[in-house]
Amino acid sequence: MSSVTQLFKNIPVNRDRIIPLDFSNAKTLPESHVWSKPEPEPEPMIRPIPVISLFNPEQAILQHACEEWGVFHITDHGVPHSLLHNFECQMKKLFSLPMHRKILAVRSPDESTGYGAVRISMFYDKLMWSEGFSVMGSSLRRHATLLWPDDHAEFCNVMEEYQKAMKGLSRRLISMVMDSLGITHEDLGWLVPEITGSRTESIQSFLQLNSYPVCPDPHLAMGLAPHTDSSLLTILYQGNVPGLEIQVPEEEGSRWIGVEPIEGSLVVIMGDLSHIISNGRFKSTMHRAVVNKTHHRVSAAYFTGPPKNLQVGPLTDDKDHPPIYRRLIWEEYLAAKATHFNKALTLFRC
Repeated sequence: MSSVTQLFKNIPVNRDRIIPLDFSNAKTLPESHVWSKPEPEPEPMIRPIPVISLFNPEQAILQHACEEWGVFHITDHGVPHSLLHNFECQMKKLFSLPMHRKILAVRSPDESTGYGAVRISMFYDKLMWSEGFSVMGSSLRRHATLLWPDDHAEFCNVMEEYQKAMKGLSRRLISMVMDSLGITHEDLGWLVPEITGSRTESIQSFLQLNSYPVCPDPHLAMGLAPHTDSSLLTILYQGNVPGLEIQVPEEEGSRWIGVEPIEGSLVVIMGDLSHIISNGRFKSTMHRAVVNKTHHRVSAAYFTGPPKNLQVGPLTDDKDHPPIYRRLIWEEYLAAKATHFNKALTLFRC
């Protein structure tokens, strides 16, 4: 069982919330999906979110993006535009199926993959205006066969090609951001075992497809509630429809700003593990997804992390900045996140 599987397996399950609302028949916003108050419009950005070209990335800019923002766009990433287009088309094909077809691949309480509501909904009183499809390993073809018994090959092939591209890109990104901290491949043997000679398990990944249907009253609804990712980093495909927002701390509290899509780019979000390994230097950014009244939006999050049995902790020799987090087994952190959600990081401070 992978580390991400363990995370989802530990989350307390409310059986009534596994199957999302049939959004195609929803003409008004049900009380179950009305949040406590209308969500204000995100404020205009004073500073643009960093855009980093991977053709010739500057280490100083990358480090600044990780430390000050915890989120940035990447361009020139090498993932073909045709693949991104086909990938989005297949996501829309999936989520456009009628509900009686989608529930054939519904995620059961003891599974981490398949169709269903986003798992973090278990931590909130209100439901979210979204649906998801979780992909990992051999589960893809099993669930796809249930949805399209005789016509699932194209969907599976595109999903597998996308995951292969994300795997290579995530390795490259992790090497780049860790190198900016002076952390070498030898420190991350699980990342590139063929280089270090390590025989341990390699990088773990998980693909989450998200659908945010057109909403009759988007100012009262929530697509995906505020959270940080547990991963080392997340690569997000958000298409051309806005919806991603990040929380920016300020002297008098915090505010939400929208991450406007850039044609052909991907968004990188630093996770809790990056925050731990960097001894707090890299931000694990709180983010959410909002919905709209005119466009169906799809997105895909590719989560990357180490093997579940790996011991992790701040990788620093700086005597002026002693570790602020204790060393821990990665599976231990995932279990804490599954129970304490956004408060998990504070439990591991020294």
